[in-house]
Parts: sequence; C-alpha cells; structure tokens
Amino acid sequence: MLRATLRRLLAVQLILVLPVVFAYAIIKGGDNALAAGYGGGIALINTAVMAWRVSQTSGKKALVELYIGAGIRFGLTLLLMAVGMGMLKLDPLALLLGFAVAQLGYLFNRVPIQEPD
Repeated sequence: MLRATLRRLLAVQLILVLPVVFAYAIIKGGDNALAAGYGGGIALINTAVMAWRVSQTSGKKALVELYIGAGIRFGLTLLLMAVGMGMLKLDPLALLLGFAVAQLGYLFNRVPIQEPD
C-alpha cells in the first residue's frame, strides 16, 4: 500500500511539473523551461529517496531511518539547488517554482488512514 502511494505521488508530482515546464518553454524559452524541469526533478528525486528509505525501515529502527532519510533529502535538496543556480546558472525563480509546484503533490496525494479497531 505504501509503495503504491509513493508511486502515485511521483506520478502526481510529474503531472504537476509538466505544465509549468511547458508554460516556461512557451513564455520564456527553453533555458527557463529547463530550470523549471530541474527544480521539479529535485522534488522527484527527493520522493524517490524517501521511497527508498521507507523500504529500508523495519521495527524499532523505523523512526531513526525516517529521520536519516529526511536529513539526506534536505542535504540533497540544498546541494542540487546550489549546483543548479550556482554552477549551471539556471534561472532561480523558474527552478524554485518547479520545485514548489512538485511539492504540492503532497497535498493532492492523500494517504488512506486505517481506523483503529
């Protein structure tokens, strides 16, 4: 169930990012579209890392594993944004907008909650 939810989250994030990339391509050109796609890609990579960390969890160490995964995702986000804005000279607004729109996928990807017995 959790793996299906994470796969659905990846799909929702991709569906949300694509219109932003296409809009940037039409309005501002390919370089800005690339920046928006890069930002959305950072969010997709974070979701993939979260899915991987969740698959590694079991028993008593589950909470520790999730905290480690959150730290990895945070550091990876900072690193990839620094590379995108600093080294690749991508448009910061487009990059951040692509990232932010992909993050909205968490709002639209409802996780079913089991009622206590």
